[in-house]
Amino acid sequence: MSKCVEIYFENDRRIVKGLGYYQPQPVDNLKTLVKESVKNYGGSIGFKFKDKNGNIVGKTYVEFDREIDYLGTSLLSLGLKNSKIAIISENRYEWGLCYLSIVNATGVAVPMDKYLPPNEIINLIERGKVSAIFYSKPYHQTMTEISETNENIKYYICIDGDIDKPNDKFLTLPDLIDRGKKLLDKGDRSFIDAEIDKGKMSVLLFTSGTTNISKGVMLSHSNIAGNVTSLSSCIYVGPGDVHLSLLPLHHTFENTVGLLFMIHRGVCIAYCEGIKYIAQNLIEYEASILVAVPAIFEAMHRKLIKGIEKSGKTGLVNTLIKISQLLRLLKIDIRRKLFKSLFKQFGPRLRIAVSGAAPLDSEVIAWFDKIGLNLLQGYGLTETSPVVSVNYEFFNKFGTIGFPLADVEVAIDSPDEDGLGEIIIRGPNVMMGYYEDESETKKVLDEKGWLRTGDLGIIDGDGYISIRGRAKSMIVFANGKKAFPEEYEVLLNEIPGIKDSFAWGHPSPGGDIQVCAKLVVDKEAILAEKGELPPDEVLSAGFENAIREINRTLPLYKIIRHFIMTYEDLAKTTTLKIKRSVEENKINEKLNILGLDMKKASGKFM
Repeated sequence: MSKCVEIYFENDRRIVKGLGYYQPQPVDNLKTLVKESVKNYGGSIGFKFKDKNGNIVGKTYVEFDREIDYLGTSLLSLGLKNSKIAIISENRYEWGLCYLSIVNATGVAVPMDKYLPPNEIINLIERGKVSAIFYSKPYHQTMTEISETNENIKYYICIDGDIDKPNDKFLTLPDLIDRGKKLLDKGDRSFIDAEIDKGKMSVLLFTSGTTNISKGVMLSHSNIAGNVTSLSSCIYVGPGDVHLSLLPLHHTFENTVGLLFMIHRGVCIAYCEGIKYIAQNLIEYEASILVAVPAIFEAMHRKLIKGIEKSGKTGLVNTLIKISQLLRLLKIDIRRKLFKSLFKQFGPRLRIAVSGAAPLDSEVIAWFDKIGLNLLQGYGLTETSPVVSVNYEFFNKFGTIGFPLADVEVAIDSPDEDGLGEIIIRGPNVMMGYYEDESETKKVLDEKGWLRTGDLGIIDGDGYISIRGRAKSMIVFANGKKAFPEEYEVLLNEIPGIKDSFAWGHPSPGGDIQVCAKLVVDKEAILAEKGELPPDEVLSAGFENAIREINRTLPLYKIIRHFIMTYEDLAKTTTLKIKRSVEENKINEKLNILGLDMKKASGKFM
């Protein structure tokens, strides 16, 4: 275990520092990351996607590098040096092209959530002091409307080439690439020869939430390059692997892990067509790597289990698992052969998957491990570029978020008698600070470089980190004991007929805090199984019995007291995290309108 972590004390604080497992592949900055990839992987296909006719086409690393240079040269010729340039688009090859043409010598990239409504796009453009914006065609109308009132944006650049140009401010990506090529052919080396200031802000990322409360995280080349370097010593991927890019690229998880890390290691990036096409895309792109959030893996698990049950092969699969587990004790691993038919359904070449952004049920990880898929749970924050820790292929402790990455230090601040306290982080990946918000920066970053995460967790004797939940959402009972919504939600989501759940601590009329839950009923699954929806009272009785069984496993003070039902999806961020304050406010407002308390509302649809 000493190969992966070093544990020591500093001012009576126990610190776990990651050492990695593999030989690291250092990255100096993102410009050299691209150039080194071209040198190492050159003519290999680095990107796969479908053209307008549905045919899979590819781009090599050489082509990618060349187009970055063309576009960057063109941007500088437009007078955009040191400007903030936004990107709003679906995941696609051109997203990474635009991003690297900005950060690798032009200015500061400002990635934006593709699901933002127009008013929030406008607010972030203003807050970020954006001078130009790359956008895909679906946002053309929005950009046209913004241009009518915004006087600060110099250029609106459509990634697609077939748009009408209402005025000279509207340009297209193909035209700019062509322009940059001509400039380079004439000897313009302003972009290619530009020096990179590694300590300067190069990316401005706004955290999840409304624009009024979201914070602008400032990241440098050193932050992101340091994270990519650390990842290279913890997860082994390389030429021959194909990564299916699914999570939104504006989010730093996919940005660093799914784009930059894959380019650095020579992995081909294939672009997913959408959540409902995951299984199809995994198969047709022959993907071997998937980086996703728990909801994706939990849905895959449920679908596979249901398929096994429907085919009447539950007994056979369980027997094969037992045989496989016995053979593994003898150092014989034939999981992929035994469960070849299962992998055919969701990705014959899929060998490694990484889950982040929210807790993943350890039973799901264990089941995939039994059939031969390495599912590694990790942890990160936008403020840490983003990865802090991850389980390794050969050191995978289910239910934990693994060891700190190489060169990243993690500690528990002011742990209680059980070792529980706030997770704090120090390392090259920690942000520069919050954009134009010194007071908020000082709240989370101390003078010794420690970042307060707001997450509560523990670190065991071997250095594995476990998260219990967010400090803000922690449920504190009258007896002083604590619980976290996530631990309930993992259990509730296993109840048949439940698609999703939200748990919270609700004050009772007597002043005690009681655990309550909102259950999102899976109407489609129930209809498929029963052919009709049972009466509300029948559904309620079934869920009540299931919750009673969960409560048998809990101390009395922690049991779930009341629940309500809904068919409406929970409010979530684009990385599928529950917007807890939004959900709790909705419930309280509804209770007030109906004149009910949770006891009277329990078991009813709301």
